[in-house]
Amino acid sequence: MSDVTAVTLGDVPRVDLDEERFRTDPATAFDQLRQESWIIHTVRGYEILSYEVAQQMCVDPRLDSIGPDYYLNLGASEQIMWYATQASLPMIEGTRHDRIRRALQRGFTRRRIDSLRPRMRAVAGRLIDRLADRDPFDLVADFTGRYPIEVLCALMGVPEEDIDRFTAWTVDLGLLARFPLEPHMARIDAAILGLREYFRDLVDRRRREREDDFVSTLIAAQAETGLLTEDELHGALLNLLFAGHDTTRYQFGWVVQLLVRHGEWERLRAAPDLVPGAIEEVMRFEPALHILLRKAAADVEYRGLFLPAGTLLVMNTYAANRDPEVFPDPHRFDVTRANAHRHLGFGHGGHLCLGHALARAEMAEALTLFLQRLPDLRPAGESDHDAGFSSMSGAERIPLTNPVDRRKRL
Repeated sequence: MSDVTAVTLGDVPRVDLDEERFRTDPATAFDQLRQESWIIHTVRGYEILSYEVAQQMCVDPRLDSIGPDYYLNLGASEQIMWYATQASLPMIEGTRHDRIRRALQRGFTRRRIDSLRPRMRAVAGRLIDRLADRDPFDLVADFTGRYPIEVLCALMGVPEEDIDRFTAWTVDLGLLARFPLEPHMARIDAAILGLREYFRDLVDRRRREREDDFVSTLIAAQAETGLLTEDELHGALLNLLFAGHDTTRYQFGWVVQLLVRHGEWERLRAAPDLVPGAIEEVMRFEPALHILLRKAAADVEYRGLFLPAGTLLVMNTYAANRDPEVFPDPHRFDVTRANAHRHLGFGHGGHLCLGHALARAEMAEALTLFLQRLPDLRPAGESDHDAGFSSMSGAERIPLTNPVDRRKRL
């Protein structure tokens, strides 16, 4: 650290995210702010708008997970604090984070993910087949609300007949991303309690009879290495649902919306090899997860700015993904963009999302079938987004139509 610090946190521009410009044109708003400063101060903490700095902070050993104080400061309930301390891997600090992550990595092997691809295609195909009788249809209610949870349950080894019990709980878990938290706390508590009870029973069943699934893998890791406590084991399963359902249903919603909106649907139908890159560009352009949270574990300095230990740092992935220093012409949606995969939608470094390969596979398999079976897909109205402040972005209703199918039925 230098002997003289030119800038302190008091010099960081204070920004009100409730301003109209962040609702109507956030890309331009963050662009203008980034030109003035690579960091801003908001209600969420000190937000990083520069891609380069955000990427550096993701791997900086002087920074750590934020710990449970984030929810404590929001007046969280006892159940939410259990989630923050036992389940939410991004919030668990230090060597404990690394220990739990090592155990969870055993469940996300390439072999296991590839073995799920036929199930992904079968689930997606069955749901798409139903859309022919629902034209126009709602992509969220009729597809994305169901598809990722069925894939996750297949990964974990949850019996298919139990899936309906999960849908409402996992959606309510997504309310953990809302701000303020208090209006949603009762629903979140009920979801956490229901899932904890269910996973307690499922773990007991798998201890009696192992299978080739994620739950059995974690039980084996616990028995062989002692890497997981019982609460951490249950918490890992609960967090998998939170991280893998809402984010994927929001992100795939953006995939379909942006490809249709920008006139790229027919192009991808003719060139399906563009599908993986198109998904990366969607995640750069409209990431479902807008922030990554870190905390200064010690006094640090970035670009002459002194950050005292304990400073809450928010990697603004939406802004970083549109940094022109890394992504030329960043507000142009380009499914052939060569470096789109450098987006921070899954995090980076030691906090890279463990399920990133699973999510990519889910979206690629589903999109491929959508392109094949719904060739004339187009909007059937305006998409609905929840009002209020959230660290996740996505529509709760996406009305679509496929007129070719409708003409065939007529």
